[in-house]
Amino acid sequence: MRRRAAVGDGWHVGIVTVDAAETRAVLDVFGIAGGRRFHTGRMAVPGGVTYLVATPPAGPDGIGAALADLCARYDPPVVVRVAGDGSPDVVVGCGREPVEGALASFFAAAGEPATLPGFGGAAPFRVRRGPAEGGAVSRFCAHATTRTGKPLAWAVIRGVTVDAAQALRYLVPYLRPRL
Repeated sequence: MRRRAAVGDGWHVGIVTVDAAETRAVLDVFGIAGGRRFHTGRMAVPGGVTYLVATPPAGPDGIGAALADLCARYDPPVVVRVAGDGSPDVVVGCGREPVEGALASFFAAAGEPATLPGFGGAAPFRVRRGPAEGGAVSRFCAHATTRTGKPLAWAVIRGVTVDAAQALRYLVPYLRPRL
């Protein structure tokens, strides 16, 4: 069994991607260097630092295995599936606290739908809530718990890949105080 990676007060957010384009968008938006099996980084937010870990591309049939690997090694309390589906609006669906509360606070502050700036000077895009459809993510997380026995919280963010990653970047500061 692998040992848990020790950093700060733990890994906060695990990010799962299916293909290389999704992984690259996450790494670019969060400024995380690639080249390792799991990609780790951090984001300064009010009240502290959020530690992030992204899986390598899981492939369409490998999400369950990627989630199991991610949770066994890093034990994040929240898992997010960043999905590039090409939709003009980014749609965020979630399951469980603390993600539900973070999402409510985000939309209370940004309006609903929210308009966010595109990454790297790209055009702004809209973000709205949607159904908590996660496919393999929701099935995996439905009964999963962290090592402390808390239910594993999750979200699925869908849209143009880089916009979905950018939406997560804006959501993290609302999530961190709840972890």
